[in-house]
Amino acid sequence: MKKIFFPLFVLISLLINSNSVYSQAFEGIIEFKKQTDFDTISYIYYIKGDKIRVDEIGANYGETQGGSYFIDTKEKKIIAVSHARRLYFEQPASPVPANTKGTPEVTKTKNTKVISGQTCTEYVVKCKEENTQISYWLASGNYNFFSPMLKLLNRKDKSSVYFTKLTGVEGMFPFLSVETTIGGKDENTRLEVIKIQKKTIPASKFEIPKGYQKSEN
Repeated sequence: MKKIFFPLFVLISLLINSNSVYSQAFEGIIEFKKQTDFDTISYIYYIKGDKIRVDEIGANYGETQGGSYFIDTKEKKIIAVSHARRLYFEQPASPVPANTKGTPEVTKTKNTKVISGQTCTEYVVKCKEENTQISYWLASGNYNFFSPMLKLLNRKDKSSVYFTKLTGVEGMFPFLSVETTIGGKDENTRLEVIKIQKKTIPASKFEIPKGYQKSEN
């Protein structure tokens, strides 16, 4: 009996611990800034389980004048919102995955740095055919929302496309990414987390604001 009971106990314990880890998926707010040669844009992520709200705030307009995305990775839905026009519409995901020219080279370095209180490890993706390299500084923290969100959005910008070339980074989030030419020192694009908060996000944060009309265009 003892030989049978012990494995069963271990199995139950593993299942409990597995559920516990899953329940610890990050919930809260992440704010970051995107800088290019032409513009600076701030983004605010609100994360709760399979739902993510992304607010985009340009340098020349406030939160109510920008745009938002309401993303549900479980239902695979994207709703785009224009606060200035008080409109929203369902945005279909692109059926064709974005890709790079040639075969990018991926390297996990031994470099680390602390960003917004999180210890991050550097991953570098280089693509000779596009003369581009991006350094990602990734932190672990059960950021389970990020990879599914990125795949659903299927963005064409290099920061998004190159990230999909990384493997073994499930549950990680880029607290900093820097795009340059290969061996170059001048930054083309920089995305950096400036604030992160673990907190409970109300379900209402993922609802279309009252009075907004659905657009068919």
